[in-house]
Amino acid sequence: MARRPFLARARLGLRRCWRAASGWRVYLLAGIMALPDVLDAMPGIDLTPLLPEWLPGAKVATFLAVARLAARAYATKLAALPAREPPR
Repeated sequence: MARRPFLARARLGLRRCWRAASGWRVYLLAGIMALPDVLDAMPGIDLTPLLPEWLPGAKVATFLAVARLAARAYATKLAALPAREPPR
């Protein structure tokens, strides 16, 4: 029997995790929706004293800036999705 392609296996794994987290989905989605606001507040915080010496603060700042843009785009995409109707 042939193995499924990687994307199909990844999709099935994500679907399985999504079903397993049924009680936590609301909190997960709320966290994802709040992530852009949290990341917007991060530039005002100096994380340099909290970082190990081998990790430069510029790399962390760059990662946070990119994560901020990606989270904002993802959250607006989630907000634009139509609402599901409850099962009858």
